[in-house]
Amino acid sequence: MFQQRPPKAPITLSNGTILDPFVQKLLEQRGVTGKDSVIEFLEPKLSELPSPFLMKDMDLAVNIAIKAMDAGSQILIWGDYDVDGTTATALLLKFFKSLGYKADFYIPNRLTEGYGLEKNILERITTRDNHREKLLITVDNGISAYEAVLHAKSLGYQTIITDHHTPPEDRVPADAVVNPKQKDCNFPDKNMAGVGLAFYFAMGIRSKLNQSGFFDESCQLPNLKILLDLVGVGTVADMVPLTGVNRTLVKAGMETMAQKTNKGLEALCRRTNIDCTFVRSEDIAFQIAPKINAAGRLGKAEKAVYLLLSEKKKEAEEIAEDLINTNKQRININIGQLDKALDEISSCAINTKYSTIVAGTYHIGVAGIVASNLVDKFNKPSIVLCNQGDTLFKGSARSIPGVNLYDALDVCKKALIGYGGHKMAAGMSLDTRNINKFAKLFDEAVYAQNKGKYDKVQVESDADITVARLFTKKLLAQIHLMEPFGQANPQLIFRDTKTSLKELSQIGKDKNHLRLSFVCGNSTIKGIGFGLGDLKDKCKTNKEKEFFYTPSINFFRGKRSWQVRVTNIAFPGD
Repeated sequence: MFQQRPPKAPITLSNGTILDPFVQKLLEQRGVTGKDSVIEFLEPKLSELPSPFLMKDMDLAVNIAIKAMDAGSQILIWGDYDVDGTTATALLLKFFKSLGYKADFYIPNRLTEGYGLEKNILERITTRDNHREKLLITVDNGISAYEAVLHAKSLGYQTIITDHHTPPEDRVPADAVVNPKQKDCNFPDKNMAGVGLAFYFAMGIRSKLNQSGFFDESCQLPNLKILLDLVGVGTVADMVPLTGVNRTLVKAGMETMAQKTNKGLEALCRRTNIDCTFVRSEDIAFQIAPKINAAGRLGKAEKAVYLLLSEKKKEAEEIAEDLINTNKQRININIGQLDKALDEISSCAINTKYSTIVAGTYHIGVAGIVASNLVDKFNKPSIVLCNQGDTLFKGSARSIPGVNLYDALDVCKKALIGYGGHKMAAGMSLDTRNINKFAKLFDEAVYAQNKGKYDKVQVESDADITVARLFTKKLLAQIHLMEPFGQANPQLIFRDTKTSLKELSQIGKDKNHLRLSFVCGNSTIKGIGFGLGDLKDKCKTNKEKEFFYTPSINFFRGKRSWQVRVTNIAFPGD
């Protein structure tokens, strides 16, 4: 909550308006203080991005790529099946095409081939052409693929790894490795998404070619800004911190989406009833990204790439509709898998105290989502292990603040075949015979980090303000400047203890959502409370109510309007 402090000096935005003191206080609470810092946060500039050549091996990687194009080499982009990986793959394919060069791509089937660069797959798809040079570029994977990279080189590939995952101790033996987390890398931002690194790689190639006089009337200097919509979608979806470089790229990417330069994203927005010209981070996180992700979860990641590459409206519409239906299928699978996991937990099949682990015939495509569901339910790091034959488990893990999954898995490495990931999300594989050993080690590793202390999830808000006071054109516009919201810049939540309701009803197929109407003077403002349908009766009978809410967009029949999205309702009298 706000503390009483002396008023700050007014800050003028680029459009000449004065920043509202309320918004200035919100920024201060998030550590954004001082005029320069506030302007940089609200209005970041692409021109102030750090140079791509601050990254270790970037100059080397760029030179390799340019020489490969000069030699007419086969360029193979090896992607990943999640949103970060598919957007990164599409970005480099579009970039090379803008240079007049056709690159190929491959993304492993999540269900049958698994994650990352694999020797057997590479062997199978490699063109046996001894007269043509080959270049392999990974995006969002490859940093741990030591043996696979060695095999790629034996097949005649030069290799460039672009990956943002934590590097292992043994450096992958690629010709160039672009990863800001690697040792001796001077790039200031260590937490970029894979698609952000792909964009930076494209920046480096364009810069070097421009310096050499490559561009002319026959091949004009490509406008990289039109690729930023892909960067925005992939970065938000991958849940990396939306600060620094990531914030600049995503904010510009959301502006690029408004220009509707990507037919596939435009079609997906239209089919999902999202206003392309005013996309918000929650639209990406909860509407756009899950549908792109569904393709990879069910073994069809290439369809997501084709959507993002599509240049024809009809084709884009058809693929978008296919992905929407695939996501519906994914949701149905997920519901059944979560029920199964909860049944297993109730039977104490795997006995852990500080974490939640389930193992069995789970669907590998939705393991990460089920793990997230278990975190939401039990507030503990959770792992879903899926049978991959009689002797192998592959799994996905999700965490809570205060527990670094990668570090926890590192403690368990003697019980694992392989592992990788981030603080909050990770994957692993292990022999089925090691399940109890792994569960014990992981539970101990979690305890070692947080000592078994799990903060009770509390309803918190950024400020007390009535709906009527917040829902003014000027204030909503300035709050929108704080977008994109996400990791390290969470969605603003406000508390209203004074506004009364005019209408209240349950909506949805199962009546599990609330439709509300807030009394604001002589008018009303509509609201929606997803998953709050069971609070209808309490809202009617309790006089004291605290509404926790955030501004949201309702886009209906081509018209955009602000609405209240209620995230929780508390009843102080209870």
